[in-house]
Amino acid sequence: MTRPFDLIAPPHTPFHADGRLNLSIVEKQAEHYLATGITGAFVAGTTGESQSLTVQERLALAQRWCDVCRGTRLEVIVQVGANCVADAVLMASHARNCGADAIATLSPSFLKPQTVDDLIACCRPVAAAAPDLPFYLYDIPALTSVRLPLPEFLEKGAPQLPNLKGLKYTNPDLVMLLECLQTGEFDILFGCDEMLLSGALLGCRGAVGTTYNFAAEHCQRMVSDLRSGQLEAAAQAQFELIQLIRVCQQYGFLAAAKALMTLRGIPCGPVRAPVRALTADELRCLAVAVEPLTAWRNPDLATSPAPAAAVAQPG
Repeated sequence: MTRPFDLIAPPHTPFHADGRLNLSIVEKQAEHYLATGITGAFVAGTTGESQSLTVQERLALAQRWCDVCRGTRLEVIVQVGANCVADAVLMASHARNCGADAIATLSPSFLKPQTVDDLIACCRPVAAAAPDLPFYLYDIPALTSVRLPLPEFLEKGAPQLPNLKGLKYTNPDLVMLLECLQTGEFDILFGCDEMLLSGALLGCRGAVGTTYNFAAEHCQRMVSDLRSGQLEAAAQAQFELIQLIRVCQQYGFLAAAKALMTLRGIPCGPVRAPVRALTADELRCLAVAVEPLTAWRNPDLATSPAPAAAVAQPG
């Protein structure tokens, strides 16, 4: 395992207190990524609440990330998936024009593709809208309820999608992951933070995960321990990350994870409906709960809890 292992963060979409986009925060997010060893931003993913954004908001968000990261080492992957394929095509073309480094797409998930051929047919015009950019399928069956054999997608998709790079694989099926990794020279980015160690061990070249927004250095140490043969230390680090994830899940994972960014000094603002906002009491309890956790504590980062009011949601 001599190749670099890339940690890519899916940025939270920053909002003002009234719910409007707050694109001025993107620069702070990017600076934080550069300071913590993150190699890329997976823009408008699940963490970024993409399906709760308008198309125009997603266009503005992609433009801002591309502008901020231009000239830095951060790569920008813009997630363009939508239930309307025409919207996804529009966003893919826009990402290319903005200077994105790659695009990814979710499968339509209301009216769903029933076969791999159907899925490829949905992907074809999206990939073709940015033909010179690497194209990833974003597989997250827990949210899309689209469960299709991805090795078949890779095999059939390669000749039909010339820029197919690989998968953003947010799927706990490690058997299928290994099958995908053995299907040609595809780039598989693992998306299950609580199983990061497994993805790295099986051969993924990188990972995209919410916790890399606020626990990147912990996760980098985990992968480093794995690669140096310190398996017990790596397993312990994975357990410590799971402890942090479990605390977030107690409060609603997405809302809690976004609040943790404020505790890191990057105020990404509230979540958007239908995600439930944390109360002020919940925010105070969250700050207390994460403080002793090894995956949260880091001597190189400011971890003093911000006042609960700073991350409280209106109402």
